[in-house]
Amino acid sequence: MPPDPLTLEREFFARLGRLERGPLAELRRTLADDQPGDSGQWLQRYIFLSGLERGNRRMQFLVAALYALIERPHDDETEEEAADRAAREGKSLGWLLGTLYREQQERPSTEKRFLALLDADEEALPYQLRQAVALLKGSDVKPDWAQLLRDVSGWSVDGWGEEVRRRWANDFYRAALPPRQKTEAEDTPDSTPTPEAQA
Repeated sequence: MPPDPLTLEREFFARLGRLERGPLAELRRTLADDQPGDSGQWLQRYIFLSGLERGNRRMQFLVAALYALIERPHDDETEEEAADRAAREGKSLGWLLGTLYREQQERPSTEKRFLALLDADEEALPYQLRQAVALLKGSDVKPDWAQLLRDVSGWSVDGWGEEVRRRWANDFYRAALPPRQKTEAEDTPDSTPTPEAQA
């Protein structure tokens, strides 16, 4: 079995999953700030311990705060929630939103929200990403946080952001197809590129 390319990101969220309710609430409150998720030294320490210290700090703070918006301490996690978390590993935000779009009988507002997310620059991304995650939360769907962090970390990097947008768009419209129209090749989202592959 090949190594998971998201090992560092998964370690980061495993650490966040061990947080108690107080620190999670602290993270949630930062979504209203100009620098989402900047909760002080303890979060920076988690980033360092996970090996992500060279990553996009702003996006790390943002996705950590979005995680805190939806997740609860993993000690409270039921077996069903743990199975759901495992099932969504590797699924892009585009795939999850496309699945939601299909399940909502192609509600135009869901596609419009997704297209606004694809069109967002790095300044608009925090707002659009929060709206997209809240849309998923309303249907009890959670992102693969490690995948999301990897995807948005290079949002403004030449080539990287364009590749993520293309993959999300492909995933969205593949997932939006009724199941009987899918081919076996379309049944899973595209593989995750790595920043090294984009260099």
